[in-house]
Amino acid sequence: MELVFIKYGPLAIFLAAMIEADVVPVLTGVVTHLGYVKLGPALLAAIAGAFAGDYLWFCVGRFYSQSIRNSRLYRRVGHMPETLIRRLGPWQIPASHLVYGTRVATMIFWGMQRISTARLALVDGFGCVVLTGVLFTLGLGFSGAASLVIGRVKQVELLLLVGVVLLLFLASKVVRHLSREGPTGEREAEGR
Repeated sequence: MELVFIKYGPLAIFLAAMIEADVVPVLTGVVTHLGYVKLGPALLAAIAGAFAGDYLWFCVGRFYSQSIRNSRLYRRVGHMPETLIRRLGPWQIPASHLVYGTRVATMIFWGMQRISTARLALVDGFGCVVLTGVLFTLGLGFSGAASLVIGRVKQVELLLLVGVVLLLFLASKVVRHLSREGPTGEREAEGR
């Protein structure tokens, strides 16, 4: 991928960041450090690409919201992430960049919720600038050990994903347990 960045510069960085918003900024920092692309255009392309990718998935959620809500999968499990995400609010949007595998689903979800484009731009724009800037700086500073940095980023993201899945699983168990208890905290008699 570094060769593509070198040959096509900011355009390649922009397009790659639309798809992968965590590894691409690290690689962009590496090729910038090596002098193959200029710092300003490379960083702006990575930030803009991350935001454009997020906005694309947001639009998918907005445009297909009724189809998604009517899907069998969403009807079955949609309430669990909805409850969690609503508690965290829109600031969950930048947090999704830190937990591997949640970015696209988060953008689709908030598109379905029909938050304003201006609000998305403010919250996600902030997240893209901060996260992309940090990852770009890591790549710039540790260009000699870029593969190590990328591997560590993926490990941390995977660990966070496992934690979120476990949290959702435990929360569903607690909700089921509490829903089987009566108002006094005792199990309701079966057969009523």
